[in-house]
Amino acid sequence: MTRKTDPIEHPRKAAEAVRAFNHATLPARDARPGIAYPGTTYRAIGAFTSLAHRLPQSFDHIGMDLADLHKAGHLTADHGTPTEQAAVTCAALREAERHATAMAKALERAQSASGTLGYSGPIDDSDDDQ
Repeated sequence: MTRKTDPIEHPRKAAEAVRAFNHATLPARDARPGIAYPGTTYRAIGAFTSLAHRLPQSFDHIGMDLADLHKAGHLTADHGTPTEQAAVTCAALREAERHATAMAKALERAQSASGTLGYSGPIDDSDDDQ
């Protein structure tokens, strides 16, 4: 089966999307916040929570694919042995899975807390951030 899209394009696009979010939420020079309303904060945290929940499976797939390559004898290593380097890689991926799971739980708490917040300041009708 031939894949139409290089799977690496997906995390690259996700990284670019996060970069674009960072630019879009940068506070303005006139001291206005990059996110003007708490509802937007709630939705942004929710979107990042979804991303964090999906990361452990991605890391697991990378590790499984690497293990399959190793079992098939298709790995070499510039230093050490392929077995050593694959083991270090897989251990680090399992660690990343644990961190992503912890991040998702922390984001769930943040979203829950932010859901209780309302806005009481002036409304800028020219701002579409609601």
